[in-house]
Amino acid sequence: MPASEPAPLRPQDEPPLLAYLRHLVNLTGPSGSEEDVVRAVAQLARPLADTVEVDAPGNVIVTRRAAQDGARRLIIATHMDEVGFRVRQVTREGFLRLEKVGGTDDRILPAQRVWIRTDSARLLGVIGTKSAHLLTDPDRAKVVPYPELYVDIGARDAEAASAMGVRPGDPVGFVGELTELGAGSGRFTGHALDDRAGCAVLLSLLERYRDNAPPVTIIAAFTVQEEVGLRGAQGVARRIEADVALALDMTAADDTPDTGGGHLTLGAGAALKVMDFSTLAHPAVRRGLQQAADQAGLNVQHELMRGIGTDAGALQFGGQGIPTGAVSVANRYTHSPVEVLDVQDLQGALDLLDAFAARLPDLDLRFVDLPEAVGG
Repeated sequence: MPASEPAPLRPQDEPPLLAYLRHLVNLTGPSGSEEDVVRAVAQLARPLADTVEVDAPGNVIVTRRAAQDGARRLIIATHMDEVGFRVRQVTREGFLRLEKVGGTDDRILPAQRVWIRTDSARLLGVIGTKSAHLLTDPDRAKVVPYPELYVDIGARDAEAASAMGVRPGDPVGFVGELTELGAGSGRFTGHALDDRAGCAVLLSLLERYRDNAPPVTIIAAFTVQEEVGLRGAQGVARRIEADVALALDMTAADDTPDTGGGHLTLGAGAALKVMDFSTLAHPAVRRGLQQAADQAGLNVQHELMRGIGTDAGALQFGGQGIPTGAVSVANRYTHSPVEVLDVQDLQGALDLLDAFAARLPDLDLRFVDLPEAVGG
């Protein structure tokens, strides 16, 4: 098996939702270098869809048609890319300097394992850190800025790194396979849960409609370059017509001792987006999601997060404007190799999307109900 390929799809007896997630988390796909994820998603979606297309930017557009002609159309977008890096320079000594792709925190970077994806293989490297025995007092008080960091791939010099296939521009991503915390916790850690978890949920939704057509036509848009400005979703919004758009993404939980906000909590259900910096959810879509949750008996949270944006921010500009909302899943330690989610929240997001699609044929999508005009 080539080094860039993931482990087999489904460990024995693992639920499909977790199996999809485990498969996708094993891949390396920083923004603009999502090729391996695109291939995997397209392959997994083919038996579940009427059409599967990869557009020019790299978005995977999957359509599952409703049984009835003229049925409403629902776009659900979830992104395939992850935060990461590119190789900026190979030094004479064979170390790699990095350029950031997306929002990573310099504090957590030293001593991390990373994958370098070359044209022919995936190489393991470590982001170097000064040995504890060599630290000075100023070192201990300093966050090393990422331009000063380097990746050690074991090369003795630049020629050895070149012989391994490393070139400037190669994508670099965190190492972090999907692993359950503790024993029987139902909480899993891994890299790129943002937003491979959304991809796993959307594939699982399509699987529910494998044998029976959905009540509305579902356009599942697995997008690229979300982490660097919602770029893939912008192309989707311009090209694909729909009646409603949803983004499905992760959001930052603040239920740990160092945050203590209690706004979004693991295990408390999927979150209905109210607002973030990229969008204010359409009131009809929010009502429809809440009604779907109530009818299905699903616990939900409400997300107001100024420091986050999702593909909903781009989808809302589709056509002449489209009613848009978002469903989020709380995630600890976002944009790190040890993100943590609760599988019950993933299941809740899946059930909520299914319930919303069932209600959508009759949902009132008007922003406001105006009385008939009187007089001229």
